[in-house]
Amino acid sequence: MADLPADTHTAIVRVDQVLHSPAVLARAAGTDITVQLAADAPPLAAGAKTVLFTTAVAFGQHIAVAEVGRTDPGKAGPSLMAAGMPATLPGSRPGRPRPVLEAAQQLATAQLRAHAADADAVVVGRIMRLEKVGPSRLSEHDPDWWRATINVEQTEKGDARGQIQVLYPNSSDVHWARVPKLHAGDKGLWILHSTEGPNAELAPYCLLDSSDAQPADHVDLLRPGNS
Repeated sequence: MADLPADTHTAIVRVDQVLHSPAVLARAAGTDITVQLAADAPPLAAGAKTVLFTTAVAFGQHIAVAEVGRTDPGKAGPSLMAAGMPATLPGSRPGRPRPVLEAAQQLATAQLRAHAADADAVVVGRIMRLEKVGPSRLSEHDPDWWRATINVEQTEKGDARGQIQVLYPNSSDVHWARVPKLHAGDKGLWILHSTEGPNAELAPYCLLDSSDAQPADHVDLLRPGNS
C-alpha cells in the first residue's frame, strides 16, 4: 500500500462509507487505504469497525491517512447515513449538523489550535517564489531542502512580517512525505517553526508537520468562538 513505515500503529482499512472528505477521497468507499493510527490509540483488531477522523498523508495509486480521532459506529447513529452536508435528525433542531460531522469539526479545530499554540509563528500569506537550497546529498532519506519566500498578509502569532523565508523538505521519501509540498502562488495559513541547527542559515522558519499548511480561511478557527 502507501509507502509508510509498517508497525503496530499502521493498519490497512477497508472503507465502508466516507462521511466527510475532500473530493479526492469522496469515492474511497469499498477500497483499502493505509491508516497511520494515533500514537496514543490502541491498535485496530482485525475485522473491527470504527469511525475514524483522519488527515490526508499521501494520494496516488494508494491512499494514506493519519488518525486524529475515532469513535464507536454505534454512537454515530443516523449520522452514518450520507454525510458531508448538514441534516436534520429526529428530535433535533432543523439544520443541526450530524453528530459525527460536528464531532469531527470540533476535533479538527481543537487539534489546529493546539498545533498553532506550539508554533513559533502563524501567518496568512502567499508564496512568491521557490528555490532549491543546500547540497544534494543523494543519500537515503535526503530531505531535498527548498526555500519558499512568503509575502505575509496577516500575522496571528510571532514576529513574522513582510516577506519571510521558510524551509521545507521537497522529498517524497517516507520520512518527509507528510510535510506539505509548496507551489508558487499558493495562499494559505502557515504554521511555522524556528529552524534549528545549520539549516537556520538557510531560512529562519521551516515546515515540519502535515498540519503546517492550511487553507487561508482556517485562520478564523484559531479565534475563540469559532469552530
